[in-house]
Amino acid sequence: MRRLESYQVLVEVLVKHRHAHLVLKEQQLPPQDQAFVSALVYTTLQHSLFLEYQYEDLIDKKLPIEVQIIIKMGCAQFFKMDSIPDYALVNESVDLCKQVGKKRYAGVVNAVLKKIVQRGEREIHGDALTQASIRESMPLWIMKLLSKQYSETFALDYARYCQSIKPTYVRFNTLKPLESVDSSLVIEQDGNWIAQPELFRSSYLSDGYCLVQDINSQKVVERMDIVEDMTILDCCCGPGTKTVQIANKLRNSGHIDGVELYESRSLATKSLMERCNVNNATIHTSDVLEYKSDVKYDRILLDAPCSGLGVLSHKHDLRYHILPSELDELVILQAKMLDHVADMLAENGMLVYSTCTLNRKENEKQVEAFIERHPDFEVISSETLIPHETQGDGFYIAQLMRK
Repeated sequence: MRRLESYQVLVEVLVKHRHAHLVLKEQQLPPQDQAFVSALVYTTLQHSLFLEYQYEDLIDKKLPIEVQIIIKMGCAQFFKMDSIPDYALVNESVDLCKQVGKKRYAGVVNAVLKKIVQRGEREIHGDALTQASIRESMPLWIMKLLSKQYSETFALDYARYCQSIKPTYVRFNTLKPLESVDSSLVIEQDGNWIAQPELFRSSYLSDGYCLVQDINSQKVVERMDIVEDMTILDCCCGPGTKTVQIANKLRNSGHIDGVELYESRSLATKSLMERCNVNNATIHTSDVLEYKSDVKYDRILLDAPCSGLGVLSHKHDLRYHILPSELDELVILQAKMLDHVADMLAENGMLVYSTCTLNRKENEKQVEAFIERHPDFEVISSETLIPHETQGDGFYIAQLMRK
């Protein structure tokens, strides 16, 4: 049953292009089963290209994707998980094939997995980027983009980093009485707070005492130079983590207008504001490009839609969903958003533009083009936070001041 649940999640992710964490949330499973399903799903996604390489020479390229997912799950258990004997792994995969209505391919699954078990790991050939693409399951086009924009060493280091296990960082919500929080649920490291497993079994997250937030994501709001009583526009604010951080900086003074396109994320943001005791924020369900206000804001945050190339270490499915053809479309959208919100910034106000990508066209090049179109703005600072150097997500942050 647990493998069937895992298979169903992977079909949603790999065939229907849904996000794994959202699909997993929909599963109503006992804790032990949920742990197994999550482990199998994320292991399969994290090593997807490596696993494909292990069986691609043994199958007909026209083999249905659903059957390939079953073989991939078997490979994930054989190469990356060691809790099941080889014979059981093959038998379970064959049974799963029958369960999902692919009985005619049961013999194929049986034969392919037996060959894989017999020969072991397949040798990887090619240049350094090609080998790393397979070994670290990072699409080759991403490897080449990072190699061109940074260096080959950068691309290789980042690919390895994305396959490593990293801590879960949290930030405390200062609008709650933090003296009541059990300090043993987190540990401090280099000025950052890292969640312990017990934290997720407590109510502190759901009750808004602390929020899961990457250390580099936290730096975005830090760069806004917020003081109390400011009016702030928070664009693309869902699910509200940075909005709460802004409210913390304001100490619930001033006012925040948060704008979020998707109703589900807007509702989630409103719920988070309530749980976190934020009472100075109004959340608007609107496209940023359609949002208008007579207010001239002291600070504007545009945490823009982006390719997400900086967060691939914990969003393993994202690397397979992004298409290189989509990058230019994102650049155009980001430019339109920047132009639109610029008119709502007060004189001497600051617009902070941020992304969670490493693509320079969405980052430095985007800001350079904005300054050319808006000579009344100047760049105060611009930085790229490198994941494998900071042990956080990849972020770009630019402070743009209106003269």
